[in-house]
Amino acid sequence: MARNFQEVGRFLQAHYPDLEGRIKGENYPVPEAAMIAASLVKYLQMFALVATFFGDAIWSYIPFVRGPPSWYYGMKESGMAMPALVCLFLIVPTVVQSYQTTGAFEIIVDGAVIFSKLEIGRMPNGDDLVRGMATLGMKSVLI
Repeated sequence: MARNFQEVGRFLQAHYPDLEGRIKGENYPVPEAAMIAASLVKYLQMFALVATFFGDAIWSYIPFVRGPPSWYYGMKESGMAMPALVCLFLIVPTVVQSYQTTGAFEIIVDGAVIFSKLEIGRMPNGDDLVRGMATLGMKSVLI
């Protein structure tokens, strides 16, 4: 995304020299639920790694737990432990990451949104930017 922002910035500075030094960008905030899910996945992965080294004894170190739960033995006996680990380390993080990446790309000049990828669903082209700047009453020096 940084490269896209830099390209848009160069285009705007070329067409509107008075914007030079006034174009800034920042990351769109990640949804809080996605951040919580990412933390949860991280802790589950750490637990899975520790459980791999300690085996069944890991359950004795967890407060208020008297022994391995029934689902733990069920996974071991059914052969689902390996597919569960693959999901935990490969599939689930990919899904959580997709929710953390918003794909947001908005261009705001003097508080006015001149283009929003969130609304349009695509990256801006030159005509979109010139049209957006025209709504602010700014004329391009190159057109």
